[in-house]
Amino acid sequence: MRTRRALRADLRRLGATTPGADRSTALPDELRSAAAACDALRAARDALLADPAIRPLADEALDRRAAVLRTVVHAGRAERLDARRSDERAAIIARAVSSGRELAPHERERVAELDAAAPDRSWEQRLGSPAMRDAVLAELGRLRLRTARAQLRGGLLRTEQMRSIIEEALPALRRGAPMLLIGETGGAKTALAEAIARDELGREPELVSGYGDISSAQLIGAHELRAEGGATVSVFVPGPLLRAMTEGRVLILDEVNAMPPEFLKRLNRILQLRPGARYAVQEHAGDTIEISPGFAIIATANEQSGHRYRGIDRLSAELVNRFGANAYRVHYPDSAAAAGSEHATTPRENLLLAAAAVCDEDGRLPDALPLAQLEAVARAAFISQQVFSGRTDGGFERYVSTEREVDGRPGLEESVLAPRTLVAILEKVAGSAGTVTLEHALRRFVEGVMHREDRAVLTLIIEGQGFRLS
Repeated sequence: MRTRRALRADLRRLGATTPGADRSTALPDELRSAAAACDALRAARDALLADPAIRPLADEALDRRAAVLRTVVHAGRAERLDARRSDERAAIIARAVSSGRELAPHERERVAELDAAAPDRSWEQRLGSPAMRDAVLAELGRLRLRTARAQLRGGLLRTEQMRSIIEEALPALRRGAPMLLIGETGGAKTALAEAIARDELGREPELVSGYGDISSAQLIGAHELRAEGGATVSVFVPGPLLRAMTEGRVLILDEVNAMPPEFLKRLNRILQLRPGARYAVQEHAGDTIEISPGFAIIATANEQSGHRYRGIDRLSAELVNRFGANAYRVHYPDSAAAAGSEHATTPRENLLLAAAAVCDEDGRLPDALPLAQLEAVARAAFISQQVFSGRTDGGFERYVSTEREVDGRPGLEESVLAPRTLVAILEKVAGSAGTVTLEHALRRFVEGVMHREDRAVLTLIIEGQGFRLS
């Protein structure tokens, strides 16, 4: 199986198709040995199947496999039905929001029907034995990994938290209301904003990253000198805000609390604008533009902390109030399940993220990263995220020094094995063709942490999951 997968991967890289035995001589030299090995495996398989003592056993195994796959297909069909119901519900609400009206009676009735519909669990009746159950659940897990892999490569793993935020925020965004996403570093705030703009609202967003000396002209636009017809003329070039307004797209203000206060004062007024309103462009002699449908602002902000995120200012109450009820805290994965639980709890969302980062297109994990290792590193990530966020119960308090506890500081000051960091580490291992171990990659990560106390805490967390960093 491993040989066939390696050959298929190399053929895809070369843009070729899987060769038959009679075509293997047409392959590049570096693939001929792999093709020959596959031919030898096929010959050995055919010889086994020709044995009268083995053939009945093979047929029985194939029948069991077929029964498993039929059950998996039934379960997958049920899951797709649930997804279609959710999509239909969202579409009904979107139509009403786009027209600026309430749901009609028949629409309200249909939404209630969709909410009340029970999931189809009839496929579970086919799980007649523990062996059948385990085989079906393994295949379903592989299918879900394929879905998670596709989501992650699309930019965002759709965890329950992410789906909930998207579903609640979309009606307001479609009306042009602004949205604020607040959370710790590496928690996928920007990825969530981009996914909402691209996948839900259907347009590529404009993005402005926050920094201390950004000016209104850089956001709105400015005059530039250009050569036209042998003369130098001043031309007004719209910035990302005006492009988003005129083209009906989302403007993402990433790390808005890293922007200067005088800039944010100008933003206060902009956040009140909605599609259909007119905006006077001071930078362009007061010319006005009409804001197109589809325009909205999504801002992201790091949590306010006196001990991290240098250059980050506290957002004013006036600015936050502009977002109204459209402010959402984006928590690290498994945070909801962590409430009241022990730090040894299996972090399902971090584990799904880890597996989705490294599985192949068939949902299979690489040999270099077995499930046990993924569980260990997912738990290390989960613990570091909770400690970084300030958890001091359920066993997490062991990672907080007495000095930090007295000062009310979290156990990790600046560094964390955040979701995006976890993905980057695992992709390095999976992309090394087995030459870089997970332990080595984790060691490199810890060595790169600048804060000495954080290095010690991260080492304690990671070594507590069975890795050796020294």
